[in-house]
Amino acid sequence: MAVFVDRQQLENQLLQSEFHQFLGLELLEATDDHLKLKLPLKELFVTEGNYIHGGILATIIDIAGYFEVQKQFPKPAPTVNLTIDYLRAARREDLYVTAKTVKLGRSVSVVDVTVTNEENKIIAIGRGLFNTKQ
Repeated sequence: MAVFVDRQQLENQLLQSEFHQFLGLELLEATDDHLKLKLPLKELFVTEGNYIHGGILATIIDIAGYFEVQKQFPKPAPTVNLTIDYLRAARREDLYVTAKTVKLGRSVSVVDVTVTNEENKIIAIGRGLFNTKQ
C-alpha cells in the first residue's frame, strides 16, 4: 500500500475543517498500515445518561475511515456506506480511533475502524465504504 500524503499534509487536511477543530481531533499516527486519532473528552459530547453520544462515535469512525483513504488516495473520497456496532458505552474519557484499509479499490475502498478507550477496551467497531472512483 503506497502512502501519497505525508503526516503533516494529512494533519493539515484534517484540521482544515472547523468541525474537526471543534471536535478537538488529534492525529496520533499515520503509518503505511493504519491511522490513529484521539478524541479528547468534551462535556458537550456527554448525554444525560453520563456517556458519550453514539452520534459522536459514528462521526469519528467516519472521519478516521475517510482520512485512512486520504493518505493513500489524495482526492475526495466521499462515504458510500457506514456500518457501526456499539459494543459498550463510552464514559467520560478520551477516545482513540484506529482505521485500517481492508481494500483500496478503483471504485470503492473499504476501511475497518475501531474505537477504544484509555484502557484499550473496544467501545465500537465500524466499516466504511468510500468512493474512490474518479
